[in-house]
Amino acid sequence: MCLMATRSTVAAPVRAPDILIADDEILLRETLQEALEEVGRPVAVARHGGEALAMLDHLARPALIVLDLQMPIMDGVQFLEELRKRPDQADFGVVAMSATVNGEWVENAHGVFRTLAKPFEVEELLRAADEFFARSSASASATAAIEQAAPVLGPAAAAASPEQD
Repeated sequence: MCLMATRSTVAAPVRAPDILIADDEILLRETLQEALEEVGRPVAVARHGGEALAMLDHLARPALIVLDLQMPIMDGVQFLEELRKRPDQADFGVVAMSATVNGEWVENAHGVFRTLAKPFEVEELLRAADEFFARSSASASATAAIEQAAPVLGPAAAAASPEQD
């Protein structure tokens, strides 16, 4: 009897995407995805806003959405309006991009972190993503520090406050 060893491959755990790219231009989508993944950012992609919304329901939550404002089926503006209706998902960071960026509207849109006018250099998006994640990390660290300090400050704050009758 001959026993043959078989090699089993164990897949490495798949990291949930940090970034969701929603753009109808396949070449741009693939270029941005490749660039972001090269710097260690897992990416999910969608062809339009409707697909992106559906992905938010089924994927682990990405932290940043790279969103084209002009797409078929559901454009970026409609996507942002729908996203605002979902309180559990309304706090995503958004990098809005378009050939005809209306800076004033976009700058005032809820959740828009940065705007990029097409065409843009990939490095601009990489810098925006780095800045977003640096701010998110700093914010998370500050929140954790406050939560850790709360039990320490609680009794001291209670002792320092005057009793009310």
